[in-house]
Amino acid sequence: MRLKLSQIAAACGGRLLSGDGDLVITGFATDSREGKPGVMFVPIRGERADGHDYIGSFFTGGGSASFTDHPLPGEDRPLVLVKDCREALQKTAAWYREQFEIPVVGITGSVGKTTAKEMVAQALSAKFKVHKTAGNQNSQVGVPITVCGLKKEHTAAVVEMGVSMPGEMGRIAGVVKPTCALITNIGVSHIEYMKSRENIMAEKSRIADYLGKDGVLFVSGDDDLLPTLEGKKPCRVVTYGLDPRCRWRAVDLNEADRGTYFTALAPSGERTQVFVPAAGQHNVRNALGALAVAVHLGVPAQDAVRAIAAYKAPAMRQQLEEAGGLTLIDDSYNASPDSVRSALEVLAGRKVTGKRAAVLADMLELGSLSQQGHFQSGRHARELGIEVLVAVGPLSKDTAAGFGPGAVWFATNGEAIAYLKEHLSPGDAVLVKGSRGMHTEEIVAALKGEA
Repeated sequence: MRLKLSQIAAACGGRLLSGDGDLVITGFATDSREGKPGVMFVPIRGERADGHDYIGSFFTGGGSASFTDHPLPGEDRPLVLVKDCREALQKTAAWYREQFEIPVVGITGSVGKTTAKEMVAQALSAKFKVHKTAGNQNSQVGVPITVCGLKKEHTAAVVEMGVSMPGEMGRIAGVVKPTCALITNIGVSHIEYMKSRENIMAEKSRIADYLGKDGVLFVSGDDDLLPTLEGKKPCRVVTYGLDPRCRWRAVDLNEADRGTYFTALAPSGERTQVFVPAAGQHNVRNALGALAVAVHLGVPAQDAVRAIAAYKAPAMRQQLEEAGGLTLIDDSYNASPDSVRSALEVLAGRKVTGKRAAVLADMLELGSLSQQGHFQSGRHARELGIEVLVAVGPLSKDTAAGFGPGAVWFATNGEAIAYLKEHLSPGDAVLVKGSRGMHTEEIVAALKGEA
C-alpha cells in the first residue's frame, strides 16, 4: 500500500488536522510500539486502555501519522481527525479494496478458519500470486489491515474473517467484498454473545452479502445447518464434505502416518487423488474445500492437489512433533467443543506403542453452555478410548467429570506439567489443547524441553 495522507482523509471522511497531505503511508498499526516511517497509528478505545494516550509515543518511536477522534492541542505532527478511528480504518480499507479487480476469497466459520485459509491460499498459489491474512488477523481491525496489505503484484487474496458479536460480519464484508467465500462450520464459539447456533449462522453467512448472483459460497455439507443456506442467498451455494449429498465429496479416506489420502469427487464427476499432510477428517474437509475453491477460480485440479500436498500446519494448530520419545500433537492455539472433538479424534487415530493422553484446558466464551461443553468433551475422550485425561483450569473440572475415573485435574499449567513429566513415557501420544487465554503452549514447551 502506498497512499497519500490526503487520500486516506478523503477515503474515510476525515479532516487533515496537521501535517503534509502528500505524506506517503505504507501501512497501519494499532500497537504504538510499531511506530516506524510510513506507518499510521490507529488509536483504539478499549475497555482497559485508550490508544489516544499513546499517540505521542508512537511518533517518538518513528511513526509517520495518526488518526485521532479529537483535536490534540499543541500537536503539529500529521493527524487525521475522524469520528471513530476503527471505522476510519475500515472505510479506508474498503476504498483501497476497490482499487483491485482480483479474486478475493473470504473465509469464516466457528472453528478451522485459519487452517482453511492456509489451505485455500496454498491451493491458489499454483496459479496466483496470493496475498493472505497473516496469522489470525481476522478481527474488525485485523481484516482492514490485511486488505491494506494488498500490492500491485498480487493476483488473488484470501482473507480470514472472524466475528464474535452481532453486526460484525456485515462491516468487514463491506471492507473485503469477497468474490467467493467459504464457511467451515457452525459451532458454539462465541455463543455467549450470539445466543444460538442459528444466530451464529445468520451472522457468519453475511459474508455472502457482496457476492451477487455470479458469486459462489462454499459451505461444509457435513454441518447440520449450513446446507440450509441453499436457495436463501443471492449467490450460488456449493456444499463440500463427506456426506453423499455434497456437491464436492471426499471418499476412500486412508489415514497415513503424516496425513490422509482421499479421492475428491467433483460435481462434474471427475475423480482426483489428494494427499493432505494433516490428520483428521476435518482436515480432509479443509483440503476438499480448498480444492473446490481453486478449481472454481480456474486452477487445474492436479496443480491444486500438488500445492495442497506441500501444506504446513500453522503454529500451535495440530502440529505433529516427536519430543523425547513422545508423539506430541500441539493444538494449543485455541479450543471450543467442536475443535476439541476433532482433535480428540486425531489423537484416538494415532498408532502408538504406549498410551494416549489428552491435556484439555478451559474453553472460554461458552456462556451457559460451558458446563455441558466441558463435560461432553471429557465424555467424548472416554468414548474414543483415550487412556489418560489431564484437565487444567477451573472450568475443566467438568471435563474431568465427563471422563470419569482416571481423569486428573489441576488448577495451573505448572501442576499439569509436573504430573505429565512424571507419568508420560516414550511411545505415548499426547494432545495439548485449550483456549488462548489458558496459555497451554507453556505445557507444549515444557514437554519439548524448551522451558
